[in-house]
Amino acid sequence: MTVHSGVAVVTGGGGGLGAATCRRLASDGWRVVVVDIAEDGAAAVVDAIVADGGVAVPAICDISEPRRVKDLQDQVQAAWGEPATALVNLAGAVRNAVLSKVTDDDFDLVLRTHLYATMHTVRAFAPGMKAAGRGRIVNTSSVAARGVVAGLSYSSAKGGIEGLTRSAAVELARNAITVNCIEPGVIATGMFLGTPADFQDAQVAQIPAGRPGQPEEIAAAVSFLVSPDAGYITGQTLTVCGGLSVGALR
Repeated sequence: MTVHSGVAVVTGGGGGLGAATCRRLASDGWRVVVVDIAEDGAAAVVDAIVADGGVAVPAICDISEPRRVKDLQDQVQAAWGEPATALVNLAGAVRNAVLSKVTDDDFDLVLRTHLYATMHTVRAFAPGMKAAGRGRIVNTSSVAARGVVAGLSYSSAKGGIEGLTRSAAVELARNAITVNCIEPGVIATGMFLGTPADFQDAQVAQIPAGRPGQPEEIAAAVSFLVSPDAGYITGQTLTVCGGLSVGALR
């Protein structure tokens, strides 16, 4: 086990990708704050980590609300007596519709829960990392940022997160803080598994690897980016997609 003695905050920690990431970081030795808007989901992940001998606590927070994010940062600092030195943003929501049917409310919801929420957490936790003299921030985009039918809101939000990541990386690099982005492809989590079987088959048929990714494979990428080995990698988007993003000519 790679031992990191720091505190890692994971938003969306109760979801499929979040749960796998929290468990992986705990196994790496991080003390994990499992942040979610749903209390039951966060508690279940914490229980699983503790049962495996890891250290984790739940935190209930709507990260689309900047005041609540600031409160979260204060709570983390008070609970551990030190700032978080890893932040992983996985929270979000999906409201898919073709262009002619996109509503302002749905567009706003998706941007608030992805792009704005990412900005809120990076802004809140970066000062503590500066004070600590080190930090790792990992945001989450999607191959959908490259463009997808009926995904205008989601693609816009994820594209914005990639731009935010690059700008924050430039600003924070001299403070020994790296800011990177994971860009998952089709992953076998609730959002994908809840779609009709024929849709799943059509999606998998486009993947050169011939299968969807597993949440643990995203967690492994996050584990690397928050590790000491990734100290000279910043402002980058790592695509984890089984070749989907480069397989158009299959």
